[in-house]
Amino acid sequence: MPGNSAFEMVQERGWRRGLRNLLDNEFARWWKTRRWWGQCLIWGGIIGFMMGAVVFGTPGFKLESGLTVYAVFAGLFPTVGVVILMQGALVGEKKDGTAAWVLSKPVSRPAFILAKLAANGLGVLATMVVLPGVIAYLLFLIGANTALDPAIFLAALGVLFLNHLFYLTLTLMLGALFNSRGAVIGIGLGLLFIQQYLIGLLPVLRYVLPWNLVIPLNNQTDAFVPDLLLGQPIRSYIPLFVVAVECILFVLIAVRRFSREEF
Repeated sequence: MPGNSAFEMVQERGWRRGLRNLLDNEFARWWKTRRWWGQCLIWGGIIGFMMGAVVFGTPGFKLESGLTVYAVFAGLFPTVGVVILMQGALVGEKKDGTAAWVLSKPVSRPAFILAKLAANGLGVLATMVVLPGVIAYLLFLIGANTALDPAIFLAALGVLFLNHLFYLTLTLMLGALFNSRGAVIGIGLGLLFIQQYLIGLLPVLRYVLPWNLVIPLNNQTDAFVPDLLLGQPIRSYIPLFVVAVECILFVLIAVRRFSREEF
């Protein structure tokens, strides 16, 4: 019987060395603990309560307004949870010595980062995007007696996930760059809430920052997700591609910086 069942020897080589065992360990943190159902209760409850209040508590409820409100709620509030959830993903392990212990095994540093990215990304997708999205879809179906196009709604959920992924990878990168939880969470949340002011000062930033993917700037449908849900013409796909590239860049920076970390 292996001495450590969490890190059994595998045959991977190069940057993939130890990735499977690391993934098993990271997935266990999500799906074999209370984390997954805790996050389901939090975000399913928050989005469900807010959207229920909008759908059933608004006189003369209009589906168009409800979809825009959903995009704002689902795009803004869970991102706070993403930053809080991820702020200790690397910093905590570096401070506790867990990272040094794991890396003393036959494990590559890129695999260490990628395992955290994959497990937390899937956890965020399931608990902060898909579940609240299904609840909102059912509320719209019941309250407005209208079935939204499932394909379009799934596409909107994909954009919401990209928005969350921006903050997940950003926080992961910050965890590789800094050794303080305060710096990681401060920069992450600071960027989240200052974006609208930065875009106001320099409008071209609407194509660089993820704010306008989910939150309108000038009118009710002046954002990617509301336009998509309402069947409006998409003004520009540039923010979608730029944010996706930024997510990849954040991961590459995190891998490069963590590979130079001394333990």
